[in-house]
Amino acid sequence: MSLPEYWWSTSRSYVSEVLSLLAATPDRDVVHWRGKAFSGGDLILSVTETFLALRNRGVGKGDVVAILAAPNSPEMLTARYATHLLGGAVCYLRTINPGTRTTVLPLDHQIQILRETEAVTVFADAESSERATELADASGVPVTLVPDGERSEVGQVGGVDASDAVSWDPEALAFIGFTSGSTGRPKGIRLSGRAWEATVSAWMGVGREYDCASILVSTPLSHGVAAMVDAVFALGGALYLHESFDVEKFVDTVSAEKEVSWTFMATNHVFQLIDHLAERGIRDPAAVEAAGLSSLKRIVYGGSPAAPARITQAFQLFGPALAQGYATSESGRITILTPQEHGDPELAATVGRPFPEVEVVVCDSKSGAQLAAGEVGEVRVRSPQLMDGYNDNPELTAQVLRDGWYFTGDIGRLDERGYLTLLGRVAHVIKVGGVKVHPIVLEAEILSHPGVRHAAVYGVQDADGSDHIHAAIECDPAEVVDVDNIRARIAETLSPIHVPEKIHVLSALPMNGNGKPDKVLLKSQYS
Repeated sequence: MSLPEYWWSTSRSYVSEVLSLLAATPDRDVVHWRGKAFSGGDLILSVTETFLALRNRGVGKGDVVAILAAPNSPEMLTARYATHLLGGAVCYLRTINPGTRTTVLPLDHQIQILRETEAVTVFADAESSERATELADASGVPVTLVPDGERSEVGQVGGVDASDAVSWDPEALAFIGFTSGSTGRPKGIRLSGRAWEATVSAWMGVGREYDCASILVSTPLSHGVAAMVDAVFALGGALYLHESFDVEKFVDTVSAEKEVSWTFMATNHVFQLIDHLAERGIRDPAAVEAAGLSSLKRIVYGGSPAAPARITQAFQLFGPALAQGYATSESGRITILTPQEHGDPELAATVGRPFPEVEVVVCDSKSGAQLAAGEVGEVRVRSPQLMDGYNDNPELTAQVLRDGWYFTGDIGRLDERGYLTLLGRVAHVIKVGGVKVHPIVLEAEILSHPGVRHAAVYGVQDADGSDHIHAAIECDPAEVVDVDNIRARIAETLSPIHVPEKIHVLSALPMNGNGKPDKVLLKSQYS
């Protein structure tokens, strides 16, 4: 489709394509947030005003802008678009670490991010202006705010013309994201424009294949779902943005807004969804349709491998609507278990096969030799979505990026057909009596026990440095769950060594912002 020229067209980037598509139907509502609808024209004006404010601040090619905005607000998107049109890169100061249990990171963490990324300014919305002032006082990094002013027509904001947008450089830095910090201090991940656009393009392929349009987003826009959102815009869809995952709000929104056709959620959010529906008496596909949820064509989930027993429950409700993705912040998406494959019990324990543009091998972690099908080793990935490296950490970068391959630190095996099964992380293996216990395998077994909703397995070291297996579980209040039965079944199915020394039964398993059990908190409180 031929699009007219606008001031942003000289960028020749994913941003210019998105904005031009929005400008084609400027009155169409494209974002829904906090009960308000925003049109394509609203977003374009926000991008333009932010562009001008940042340009007046002196932001240019190669500069990093730190974004501080309300959780999953439209400005988390429009500030990124404006920065990329200036040739800069972005990082986020709010929800940048999903492992943090507060909405806003502690001030010292935010200051450290500003220093590590060498951000030239903090872009803040009105809601965050007070915190931004604190940051400016403590760090010396100036704050950029968009002044209130009269709104103009699309593409006609004064002070901007076709020569202002910087031509997109695919090799230049576009984004510095931060890991969840679940394995230690959060690491800054540097992504180029090439890697970003490769991820957007990949998600566009998924959207086209499954005829998906509007999406409900409840995971942080500061993380992996951001490129998915760009793909939705490029496909002509709309966004329904929730500040965080609230299962009741999720169900009510899908039921009320019939155009929501896909979503992305953490694996444990899927579990929360089916448990919530069961509590509402929704236990079969007919009830799902009667509840107004049949518009959901795709439920893409990931973040941690799924327990087969629990995903089987979800498949019985939603049928071929589930798609499991295996991805990392460093490499982008890696494999997918397609909706059709979810119905095959033999594939239930896998995370699917690699995407077409991705190569996956399993290697011996010591010798580096590639292993045959069925052998267990470290998963390594080669992909156009790979990061450039860790921010200001060349030593760690050299450890994980070698000869074009990313060493994931995940343990797994490939079968003869190319399906990947993940067994855990190298760093998370619990050694008991000389036997390596993989928490993922043990969690899947515990979750197969009737009535268990969530499970987390973790190692606790004693004063002698010996590992001990602990587990924490959350159960269905309507079910009677016998912990001794769980122990007996683990001993029979796996081995007596796999039986946790302690199983803590909690009313609610603590989750971090990524939808994963908060094992750091569990270790500190239940050891």
